[in-house]
Amino acid sequence: MPKKKPKHPEAEVHAMILTDVKIRLGCGDFAPEFTLHRTDVDQTRYPSANWDVQTAANVHDWKPDCAQAFKEAVGRARRKFDIAWQ
Repeated sequence: MPKKKPKHPEAEVHAMILTDVKIRLGCGDFAPEFTLHRTDVDQTRYPSANWDVQTAANVHDWKPDCAQAFKEAVGRARRKFDIAWQ
């Protein structure tokens, strides 16, 4: 059985992702616009997360290193946290 992940508000997970991305060298001023959405995943069969990135604006304008940092930050957050949806 998968281990229960801590649940955080959507805004908090969003902020954690931004903070994580800005740690990458050259991405301190990186401020991507993105939204998160609920996923209806069976947590017992697919122990992923109950959320994912829904949209991200202007991704073609992102620096490659910052885009990679964003992808990695989302992956880490999905492994660590679920969202306490309202």
